[in-house]
Amino acid sequence: MSRIFSREELYDLVWSTPILQLAERFEISDRGLAKTCKRFHIAVPGRGYWAKIEAGQPATRTPLWKTDNPAYQTIEIGGAQHHGNPQLAFAAKAAHDAVFAAGQKPISKIKRRDVQKAAVEASASTDDEPTIKAAAPVTFELIEQPHAMIMGIVLELQNATPDQDGGISLEGIRIHEGSRTRIIALLHNLAHALELRSVTICKGQSGLRAEMLPDAIRFEILEGRKLVKHEPTPSELRREMDFQRRRDLATRRGQWLPPEHFYPEYDYHYSAKLSFEVHNWADGARKKWSDGKRQTLEGVLESIADGILYHLHFDKARREKREEDERRWQHMARRRELQKRRNDREQKRVQFLADLAAYQSEAANLRGVIAHASASAEAEPEYWRMIDWAKVRLAYLEAQNAIGPLTANLRSQNLFPQNDELFDPEGDPT
Repeated sequence: MSRIFSREELYDLVWSTPILQLAERFEISDRGLAKTCKRFHIAVPGRGYWAKIEAGQPATRTPLWKTDNPAYQTIEIGGAQHHGNPQLAFAAKAAHDAVFAAGQKPISKIKRRDVQKAAVEASASTDDEPTIKAAAPVTFELIEQPHAMIMGIVLELQNATPDQDGGISLEGIRIHEGSRTRIIALLHNLAHALELRSVTICKGQSGLRAEMLPDAIRFEILEGRKLVKHEPTPSELRREMDFQRRRDLATRRGQWLPPEHFYPEYDYHYSAKLSFEVHNWADGARKKWSDGKRQTLEGVLESIADGILYHLHFDKARREKREEDERRWQHMARRRELQKRRNDREQKRVQFLADLAAYQSEAANLRGVIAHASASAEAEPEYWRMIDWAKVRLAYLEAQNAIGPLTANLRSQNLFPQNDELFDPEGDPT
């Protein structure tokens, strides 16, 4: 669907189609579309307008406010949305593909008004893959038998001692004691939803974790709270007044009593509104879900499960790319090392042949000198001693140039092997 409209076109759209349906066609939230209309001074139907239309009753349109401001004449729906880091587009695509492959809606299309329709039971099939056994209405009441994945978390929640404000704090969970039953039910149903996506839940030293080994992400569930001034109870006030009287009496006697506090200055008041946050960085992905006026965490459980799956596959794609880059780097490093060793060997080959040629040239010259000396008989003893040394030198050079020693020397330096360990089938690297 086109995303660029004039003010008149968008006005006609929002007054001819309910904004919830229109937002779904634009793949944005209804609240986001309403904000866009407000920004461009386009009135939207109020509460009860569509009910009157369905009932056949007259309903009045709010006129479109006129403006000549050129900045208001063209509207791009979703034009300011995050497009993501292009260098991480491969990971975002892999994560989206994984969510689609799991048979779920893409993250960007999950609307706030989505509600969970059914709970599923996982059973082991012949190939040990989770299958949907049956569908039943979701209930978030007391769970008699929590999912095996969260049993450790449930035991910690049940055994946790509330603080003076009734708060329970574990790694990854901070709630009021009155929300224990709800948290257990939420985690139980989330575990079932994640099990169908081949994701497990556990609790580590850093808090709650969702794992699809070897990848894992951390998440936490918090209940909203605020600090309010403590209102002392009558018993607290009586204890404070009794202590003040004792302190005044001690002062008159010349004694001193250290101050004491009988109640806190502030209390934490819990709101019963929960938030679920994924502590991970995935480009452009949703990380937080919260109770609101029109949604609860239970109502967006599938969205949360998809979000966790998205983050896990995002990390998986980045990890696999890092591993592939590392393998490629190591492969190129090995090829460059082979190239260096081939170059070094080539220099040794050249030097070996140069030495061989020099030996052969020297031997030929010595033969000529010795042959000339044999024809001269009128030489001094020093001359003949030189000729004798030349004969010894010639014998040495001829021994070095013999096939046997020459082959042994080549083999020891491994200059011309039959199976070349330095051979690169890909050729020299660039």
